[in-house]
Amino acid sequence: MPRRSTASHTTSAVIAAAAAGLILSACGTDPEQGQASPDNGGAPSAPASAPAESSAANGNGEAPRVPDPIDVAPLDENPCAVLSDAQVRDRNFEPGEARVQQGTPECLYEYTDGSGSRVAFVQVPDFTNGLDDVYARKDAVALFEPTQVAGHPAVITSNYSDDRDEGYCDLQVGLADNYVMSVMVQVGEDSDDYPRGCEVAEAVAGDMIETLGGGA
Repeated sequence: MPRRSTASHTTSAVIAAAAAGLILSACGTDPEQGQASPDNGGAPSAPASAPAESSAANGNGEAPRVPDPIDVAPLDENPCAVLSDAQVRDRNFEPGEARVQQGTPECLYEYTDGSGSRVAFVQVPDFTNGLDDVYARKDAVALFEPTQVAGHPAVITSNYSDDRDEGYCDLQVGLADNYVMSVMVQVGEDSDDYPRGCEVAEAVAGDMIETLGGGA
């Protein structure tokens, strides 16, 4: 199978755009603004969630409850507390880069294989109703596929198209009933993981849950 590398600056821009769109839409912004789309790299963007008051606050939340909520306090000081050093080595990631994009804390991990593949853990503090805010817009997105990670409810999402066969995956994970972590994966064609972006997303999300102490 022919393969091509995914440029680092492109993946960085796509992840940043997707994260920005995720936060903007949570605040009620037009879901078509500020989001990654196939035109800027082909990456699926995170779901355009409804404003916080539109779901659980009205008693109409559809998302499954989180049976084993996680204490996310360590992430306040270090967004890269999502993975242990041993997990980073086992996954063949470079050390995590903690940063803030559009006011949103995240931790970015790059593969060590030179493929340009990346994994970003993006905190979503504006989703005050947790996954209920994601479920509130399930009919407005191109891809909405509920799943579970280590006993925690999660949803694979994309606003515009299903690009999973191209190595992209956006996974929204409920760490608590009022807290969502978005795991954004872009696997380049030169990686042995290509095109299994969602397998990677679910695996590293499981690592995160184990590290933060909420694993099954």
